[in-house]
Amino acid sequence: ITGLGGPARLLYRATAGRKKTALLQSMSLFYAELLPHESLVFDIGANVGQYAALLSNLGCRVVAVEPNGDCIRHIQLSYSSSKIEILQAVAGPRNGLATLNLSDERDDLSSLSSEWITAIQKEHCSYVGLWRRQVTVPMVTLDTMVERYGVPYFIKIDVEGFEEGVLDGLSVQPGLLSFEFNTAFLDATMRCLEKPVFGGDSVFNFAMGDPNAFEMPNWVEEARLKEILTRIGSGDRHGDIFVGLRSTT
Repeated sequence: ITGLGGPARLLYRATAGRKKTALLQSMSLFYAELLPHESLVFDIGANVGQYAALLSNLGCRVVAVEPNGDCIRHIQLSYSSSKIEILQAVAGPRNGLATLNLSDERDDLSSLSSEWITAIQKEHCSYVGLWRRQVTVPMVTLDTMVERYGVPYFIKIDVEGFEEGVLDGLSVQPGLLSFEFNTAFLDATMRCLEKPVFGGDSVFNFAMGDPNAFEMPNWVEEARLKEILTRIGSGDRHGDIFVGLRSTT
């Protein structure tokens, strides 16, 4: 809630409730233990800027990538930190243009992946019809961002089923990377884990829901994580997979 005045912060806390505030505090502690102060971070799929603001408050320099103009304006109006730079674009396997399936009712569900949308609609009949229009948006690769800003310490990817495409545009593994997964779209998650950007020095962990604690006490190899993920079960359950390097975990 950086950037809001005192009365607005009080209103936010009253509206969000103690549970939401406690969750944000636990998420802040979680990331504070993972990220060195003044780390460069890429927030891919920034939505309305909750993660960007949280990471900025921890002292990170954040480059937030978000294609939805309404979300961009929310970030600009709500968070005044000079440590957040915003790119109105999507990340993907190439530089150019892409077609975004836009949800006007749920800005957090806009997606480049028609396959993901189909899978999620099978789990939630109420989601049918949420994506009523498409817009053309700029696409940039993570490698291009690395050329512009340098290698980040952390990349957070939350792009509603297009995680594979984002990883296809990255050839340099950062110290830490996370990407969202959904048990209703688990085959795509398995393919993400096999991307060539993750080398032999990679180790893995995961968190369910909004990340505030790891599910496993120790980082594991790719094969072990795959085995664990297959036991979670089907249905719409989501979380984030974290990929680190042995030297940094």
